[in-house]
Amino acid sequence: MPRTHPRGIPPGPTAQDGLLRLLRTRLNPADAMTLTAGGTPGITRFTPAQLLRTARLFARDPDLSALLGRADTGPRREHLLEASPHLVIWLVAWPPGCATAWHRHEVSSGALLVIDGLLIEQSAQGPTVGATEQRLLVAQDGRTFPGVHHHRLANPGTHPALSIHVHATTLA
Repeated sequence: MPRTHPRGIPPGPTAQDGLLRLLRTRLNPADAMTLTAGGTPGITRFTPAQLLRTARLFARDPDLSALLGRADTGPRREHLLEASPHLVIWLVAWPPGCATAWHRHEVSSGALLVIDGLLIEQSAQGPTVGATEQRLLVAQDGRTFPGVHHHRLANPGTHPALSIHVHATTLA
């Protein structure tokens, strides 16, 4: 039986090949100018703009919400959309009142895009939780963050929220 992919990526030897093909054809090559030496721009290294554009690209899929169902109650639900050794893309459903604990992305830069609903992000202003910055993200709002980012997310609303998270390298 031929393999197909829900994102419309042509079948290849691995999901990584399909993701790499997608990134090569959809991301702006000019972003490579802002990257430092080492690795392949847009393949093994990503600018913040590329990470956010990747989230927006995946958010265009009209069938995303069906992957997790409606998140009215219960715990946060996650669905791995794509993964390669250099990039991981998650879809996350947030029931009302759901929140993460404080967590740190040690070496993983990333992007977050709210597809539906709203999320509040609290970010630590240093290596430990002390002074924090709070930001409200509503549908279609996105943000990027560098490696060594310490934060937590919550859905303070009365309706479910849906978001895409794109991470370069590994999560700690």
